[in-house]
Amino acid sequence: MQQATTGQMIRQLRQKLDMTQEEFAHSLGITVSTVNRWENCHSEPSKLARASIVGLAVKRGLAVDPVTLALPEQPERIASMSGFQAFAR
Repeated sequence: MQQATTGQMIRQLRQKLDMTQEEFAHSLGITVSTVNRWENCHSEPSKLARASIVGLAVKRGLAVDPVTLALPEQPERIASMSGFQAFAR
């Protein structure tokens, strides 16, 4: 079985979040063309961008591997707790 690329992981995460490329880009403060380049493997997100992606996923209730940006096999939902901030592992 072939391992998914970073671009495929980003696309899978964005789709799991039910966001368009435009919505995803806006949430991260980047351009749509940057998201498109990531998803089509023309470039890779920086460490700062990866941290922003993980932060967005956590904020929207999804656990994501901070290194690979992969979703767990059984997507783990992070319970929202008012007054507390969830942190990426």
